[in-house]
Amino acid sequence: MPTELWLSIVPPVVAIIFAMWTKQVIPSLLIGLWVGSLLYTGSWVESLNQTVSYIMGVLTDTGNLDVLLFLYIFSGLVALIQASGGVQAFARWIAQYIKGPNQTLLTSWGLLPITFMDCGFRVVAGGAMIKPLAKRYHVAKERLAYMLNNSSSPVIVLIPMATTFIGYIIGVLNKGMQAAGISGDPLALFIRSLPFHFFSYLSIAIALLSLIPAFNFGTMKNLMNIDQKDTAKNRTGRVPDKPAFATEFSREFGDENQDKAESAKDQMGVAMKGEKKEHGMKMEMGMDHEEPVLEPRLLNLFAPIITLISLSFILMWGSDEPSRMMLLSLLVTLAASIGLYLVQGLKLKKMTDRFIKGGNKLMATIIILLLAWPISDVSQDLGLTSLIQGTLEGNLPAVWVPVLVFAVTAAVTYFIGSSWGAWALMMPVAIPLAVTTGSSVPLVVAAVFSGGTFGDVTSPVSGMTAMSAGIADADHMKYVRAMTPYNMTAAVLSAILFIGVSFFFV
Repeated sequence: MPTELWLSIVPPVVAIIFAMWTKQVIPSLLIGLWVGSLLYTGSWVESLNQTVSYIMGVLTDTGNLDVLLFLYIFSGLVALIQASGGVQAFARWIAQYIKGPNQTLLTSWGLLPITFMDCGFRVVAGGAMIKPLAKRYHVAKERLAYMLNNSSSPVIVLIPMATTFIGYIIGVLNKGMQAAGISGDPLALFIRSLPFHFFSYLSIAIALLSLIPAFNFGTMKNLMNIDQKDTAKNRTGRVPDKPAFATEFSREFGDENQDKAESAKDQMGVAMKGEKKEHGMKMEMGMDHEEPVLEPRLLNLFAPIITLISLSFILMWGSDEPSRMMLLSLLVTLAASIGLYLVQGLKLKKMTDRFIKGGNKLMATIIILLLAWPISDVSQDLGLTSLIQGTLEGNLPAVWVPVLVFAVTAAVTYFIGSSWGAWALMMPVAIPLAVTTGSSVPLVVAAVFSGGTFGDVTSPVSGMTAMSAGIADADHMKYVRAMTPYNMTAAVLSAILFIGVSFFFV
């Protein structure tokens, strides 16, 4: 294998190292992308031009642009729903049944039936509805981000219909089957692989078990005990002296002092400490502190959500462009919501102002995606596909193929930050490898999807990781440090299961 092929992993490695060192994601991604462009062009001057070209390539790709527009517009729609009192009405209604932080987090999972269509939709919509309750019960921002993230990709990848994933999944499976020279229905193969998506099942189980003190790492049990005392104080009408979960979730894993635990850094590197500055930042950015303009009504929340879900089902059915159909559904829903709120007396000028402020809340996340996706492109241009194929070549025992495919896919996704990119790279390699070695094809397919899902919810350069931290208002790198041990535990257990199950199906 040519030594030069190993250069293909340098850009994401550089980005991850810089992000962990500087705690700033956007500059780190930009540096990683530029280093990749330098390796690709071999010229200091041309590398700058190539960096711009990679970014422009993302913006000119209609699929990518659909996703970016969806995020901005949906975040703006959420702001309109908040202005209409919809989110506040939901929080007021559900608060009758919620008595503490754990129930708040469980409620985020309970919203899956109305947010399951797309990961971005799941995180943004779920986060918007749960954040008022999370603030009320002092749930750590990192914990909220963890629950939103691990209830998105790990769940949605298991649903064989009506999601933005399924069209893409069928496409990559079809390419893998063609590469292996096998016929059949890609959807049927995906359904046969579902029992073996070990990482999804384990990551979901661990996330839910983390609500129980006995199943937590570090000082989580102590934090939950403190929170129970806080909840008891709230029930008696006393205001707690200090929010139990104001201590950041990442403190469990060794933040040096309380000052760091209470500090907040945005993705551009601006540090703010203390409640006064945090409040000032929210005032400046037009965030959740703004009161609803209309009388809170559940109709103002559920009408847009039901409209969006219904339209998505109708437009996505049989479509080859699920992301475009999601965007069109969102645009129609936005127009209908504006009409609904106008009738109730919400002024168009006020809606325009709130929409722009709402969309801007996810600008840091959008910029992260805009820089993370080109890193996948430059890695492929440097020979990542050939590196993967060379790594998996040789006389491999069939029983080791699934776990090796899982490990390689997980590593690739962690480095490039894109599960869809890793699936596209790995499936045409993994299925032929399974056929050649006599390994179980459904098991190997599940290994590819499991590895991609791991990277999607764990990698510092993953769009879902960034999105979850962004919607929860959590510091990106603190969140990464906090949730990594949980997802790594699920990954190790998944690898063990892939090895064990292989002896029965190979």
